[in-house]
Amino acid sequence: MVNFEKIDEMISVIASGELPKSQSFNEFAVNFYLETKIVPLSKYLKMEGKTNKMPKIMNTKKSGELLFHTQKNEEILKFLKKRGYQKIPELNFTCVMLLRKVDSMSNWKKLLSYFEGKGTIEEINNSTRIQLLPDEEKKIEEFIKINLGVSETELNWLKDKFKMIYENKEILRSLKKIAR
Repeated sequence: MVNFEKIDEMISVIASGELPKSQSFNEFAVNFYLETKIVPLSKYLKMEGKTNKMPKIMNTKKSGELLFHTQKNEEILKFLKKRGYQKIPELNFTCVMLLRKVDSMSNWKKLLSYFEGKGTIEEINNSTRIQLLPDEEKKIEEFIKINLGVSETELNWLKDKFKMIYENKEILRSLKKIAR
């Protein structure tokens, strides 16, 4: 039987970011996962009007799932020990933003990269994004050319400029200000 009152309490805890003193993040996340395992959580959050904290809530559930399955997975436990972790590392509301719907080992590799200071969450997530296939890239280029009414040369110029803008946040902010 699903205890929606308990789930609502746990969602409130996640939204506030204040864990009960009696629990670590890992314990809380596993308990949250077990409580919400059979609930279509994103649908429930939308019905309850709690979408403003949905990424944090959904990633907490993913972290609970990862932790729950890691406890029983000898391969991952050995991997963590090889990397210097005698027990499962303590997660938090920040690092769970790295978790994706991929295999547990990929998620742990990303988490350990973050713990070892190999990049910010955004940098690590961007480094693992899948590159476009050539056909996909051509489709996107055609879409842009048609909708912006630009030629191949103009599109190449635009891509170069956009890359510069994307990499320099000050330019991006400045353009946003003047484009209003």
